[in-house]
Parts: sequence; structure tokens; C-alpha cells
Amino acid sequence: MDLAVAVAVAVGAGSEAHNYRESVSPWFRSIFRLQPDVDAMASAPVQVHVHVLVGMLLFAAWPFTRLVHAFTAPVHYLFRPYIVYRSRDARTPAPTGRPRVGWSPVGTSDRDRTTR
Repeated sequence: MDLAVAVAVAVGAGSEAHNYRESVSPWFRSIFRLQPDVDAMASAPVQVHVHVLVGMLLFAAWPFTRLVHAFTAPVHYLFRPYIVYRSRDARTPAPTGRPRVGWSPVGTSDRDRTTR
């Protein structure tokens, strides 16, 4: 990450200033209106072209990666009990046949309560 930031600063420091509001912003508006204006983006420097291309590739690849789960709403997790992790070492007595408190299977009892 530090290397990426250093490269970004080095590339940005060596280039001349670019007013993105006059070229890139109208180009994005034309994309959103479904009437792309190629000439608006032509005057932008190569760094802006690469930046936009990487953003579009990320946007296109989003549904095919695990990033798609960022849009799911895990409402179920708001109401489930805490998961208690305990170790079962040699000092733990053998099970007696009845379930112990805190050892219920995960994902069963909490779902049953929400459907009632």
C-alpha cells in the first residue's frame, strides 16, 4: 500500500495541473445521459484515462467477485445471540446426553425465534 501511495504521489507531482471539471466531469455526465462525448475526455492526461479505466474495470468485475456481498443486508445477524467460543480440553467432563448451555448448534435456535 505504501508503494502504491508513493507511486501515486510521484506521478502526480511530475505532471502539470489538470482542471478535471472542464473535461472529465462533462464526459461523465455524457456517459450517464447515454450520449458519450469522446472529445471531452481526449484532452485529459493519461493518468486520468488510467484512473477511469481501472474504476470501470472494478465496477464491471464487482458482480463476479465477493464484493457483491457489500450490498446484502444481513439483518439476521442483528438479532442472533453472541457466539461463545469455548475449548473442550481433557478436564471437561464427558457429555451427559443433554445439551449444555452455550453449546447449541449455530444457526438453528436463533432462526427459529425469528419465524414465530
